[in-house]
This record gives sequence, structure tokens and C-alpha cells, in this order.
Amino acid sequence: MPPKIHREPPDRRDERIRTHLPKAREYWSKWPAYLAVDDLCQTGEKVWGTVAQLTKAVAAHRGWSHFSHAEIRSVIRQIADESDAEPAVRRALWYSESLHVNFYEIQLDRRGVELGLEDATFLLQTLWNELPAAYTDGLSFAEYFESE
Repeated sequence: MPPKIHREPPDRRDERIRTHLPKAREYWSKWPAYLAVDDLCQTGEKVWGTVAQLTKAVAAHRGWSHFSHAEIRSVIRQIADESDAEPAVRRALWYSESLHVNFYEIQLDRRGVELGLEDATFLLQTLWNELPAAYTDGLSFAEYFESE
């Protein structure tokens, strides 16, 4: 099922995107410290938070609703359906959600979290590529999140 349309003026969309991107950067910057002390729950939650915030930015850009977990999933599935890498995007969504679930269920070991990070990084770059250069400054996901 495609994402629901969320009608709002372009300036409000821009404001949303410019709110979500710094939150994504903040969350992404925190996971390495948690992984360094084997706090796998917080590691995964920060990675999932990054995925959620970047998805919200893409959804705002496209005029899609993004106010629940189900809507975030719907946005990523739509991006997957439009992608040449559809199976990989869907797997990355699944693993990213597993990192989020791990916050509550503590089911992944360190290797599982590391694999989840690899898939989430792929998903984040895929989402990043959906944003115009006005927001990305022409940088890759990694370059943007390493800058500042």
C-alpha cells in the first residue's frame, strides 16, 4: 500500500526536512560510543532513530504522511519498490527494525547488531539519495554525517 499523502505548504515541508536532518545526524553520532561499551540496545536504538528521522525527511519532501511507525515502514517500502535494489532495501528495513526491537527484547548479539549497522547504513544512503542537493549539499550520507 503506498504512503498516504500529507498536504502541507512547501515552506512547512522544508521546515520539517530541516528539523529531521539534524536529529538524524545527532542520533547517528551517538551509536559508536554505545557500541564501544557493548550497549547494544542503545546502539540499535540510535541507528533506528537515524533511519526514522531520515525517512521522515524523505517523506516530507515527497508529501507523504510519516507520523507513525507503520507510516515510516510504508515510506521505506515505497522507496524499495521504486529502487533497482528493492530486495536489499527491504532487507535493510527488516534489519533496521530489528535493531529497534532489540531495544525492548534484547535479542541480538554484537555480531547481529554489527550486521544490522551494515544494512542500516545501506538503507540510510538509499534514503539520502532521495533528497535534493539543497538538503544534502551534494554530499554522500557518510560525508554529511562526518562533516560539522
